[in-house]
Amino acid sequence: MVLGVSSIMPMIPALARTFAVSQITASLVITAFTLPGIVCTLLSGLLADRFGRRAVLFPSLCLFALAGTACAFAPNFSTLLALRFLQGIGAAPLGVLNATIIADTWSGKPMAAIIGYNTTVLNICTALYPSLGGILAHFDWRFPFLLPIMTLPVLLMVLKTPLANPGATASCKQYLRDVGRIVHTRRIVGLLCITGVTFVLLYGSLITCFPVLADNTFGASTAAIGGAMAFAAAGTALTSSQLGRLYGTFSPRTLLLCSQVLYMASMVGLITMPSLIWMLLPVMLFGMGQGMNIPNVQSQLLTAASAAQRASVMAANGVLLRLGQSLAPVGFSCIMAHAGIAWGFYAGIALAGVIVVLTLVFVPRRNAA
Repeated sequence: MVLGVSSIMPMIPALARTFAVSQITASLVITAFTLPGIVCTLLSGLLADRFGRRAVLFPSLCLFALAGTACAFAPNFSTLLALRFLQGIGAAPLGVLNATIIADTWSGKPMAAIIGYNTTVLNICTALYPSLGGILAHFDWRFPFLLPIMTLPVLLMVLKTPLANPGATASCKQYLRDVGRIVHTRRIVGLLCITGVTFVLLYGSLITCFPVLADNTFGASTAAIGGAMAFAAAGTALTSSQLGRLYGTFSPRTLLLCSQVLYMASMVGLITMPSLIWMLLPVMLFGMGQGMNIPNVQSQLLTAASAAQRASVMAANGVLLRLGQSLAPVGFSCIMAHAGIAWGFYAGIALAGVIVVLTLVFVPRRNAA
């Protein structure tokens, strides 16, 4: 699920040099991948609720693998962006179905714990892929784009694994009305907004600004940048693996507020540390904030939806996630180009403050589940 971005993000400066384009233009390789999710994520949720999880998951994985591998053979930057767009269409349903299949099987605190473990697995991969992508890009920019071929064996697992088929029986109009009623509740509105702002913060300050800071300030290689960013994933994995235990001690609201303190501390640390080695600590703090934030929000959203509407509610969450992913790279690249690299991290601090306000206004003191 995280391969499409994590393996590519350390090589943005290298792609800019390879194709003789600006940093802002090179960042479009991320935006082109995430942009289709704004529409396709919602559609995939509706289809998965009506026709079953497998009917959406299998063709999505096929498109992700084939279009992603074809990127390695792109003759120019425009073709690369077109293929990344196609790969993004295949990737759009993966995050929705990933969490939905978990919620089809578990509920309550066990579900929160499993989502925490799932986030741990995702972040182990998020830690692996930047390092792997950075090392491969050191030899040739094409090599990281060959990684999606690893998706093909997963197709066999999808064919053999029993997956839910809710088969919503209401008319499409009634179904959309019911989903809309859920999405418009006060708590869900707040949680969806938190998702959108979180991914602008993640893809802006960390994924877009940090590689540029490391490259411009310390002359770090793509492999070194990827290795440093792996510490964020390690922090997320460490924290999210304990989410079930944390849910037994702290409320979701408290965990969300704590995550923003970690974000802010990370942003301050990144612009003040004297070397790339010292920056590993604030990078890991950022990841720990993610571990308290993302699976926490997912668990609360899944609790609020019925089985027949679960994928659609997660799809609405995915739309905002993809919107944040798509807007942040270009937006934060513009901030750095016009105001300086440090302002990308000042903007991150401001966004963490926005999440604090959203949490205080929309998230109840105790988890209703």
